[in-house]
Amino acid sequence: MLTRTFFNQIFLFKPSQIPLSVLSYRSITTAARLKKQLNIAATPRPHIERPAGSDELYKRLCVEVRGHDPAVLESYEKFVRLVSTELDVQLVNVENPPFFTERWTLLRSKFAKKKYWREYEIRTYYKKFHFKHLTGSTASTFLEYAQRNLPEGIMMIVERVRLEPFRDNLVPPPSSTITTTTTTNTATTSEKTSEEQRNS
Repeated sequence: MLTRTFFNQIFLFKPSQIPLSVLSYRSITTAARLKKQLNIAATPRPHIERPAGSDELYKRLCVEVRGHDPAVLESYEKFVRLVSTELDVQLVNVENPPFFTERWTLLRSKFAKKKYWREYEIRTYYKKFHFKHLTGSTASTFLEYAQRNLPEGIMMIVERVRLEPFRDNLVPPPSSTITTTTTTNTATTSEKTSEEQRNS
């Protein structure tokens, strides 16, 4: 009875009515409080402008296909290899991860015959195609062609890793500023040596 009343106190009242001693501070901390503590809103992410006419660059492109028939995936692998050679896309590796099995043990009848059971099984097979060093236009053309010819009952997941330029505060200073500072440093050192010779 005591545990039931405690449950009602915690879960059936509004959050404002729950005493702070019952719940820990860590569970109440929200994302808004964390943002306020870390001062995330005060430092917005800088926008990096791309030059006009430039294309996106992808370091890596991973295409994962899933299906229930391994023969269909084998034929689709042949198709992807053919397309990659025709479009001159660099296919690095083709992975065959172990298949995933899902089993259900159910009654043969809907409502009767309790001792007669059937076991049902679904197998999901995987293939992963790894490509590297693609431009944005080549990747979009290849993916459109591969997705339009995807067989029925096959699922596709695409993962891209895009290259981005460094922010302004991470770019090294231009060489002109380095040369001017070195020339001024050499001038000051020569002045010091000439003054020391005069003093001696």
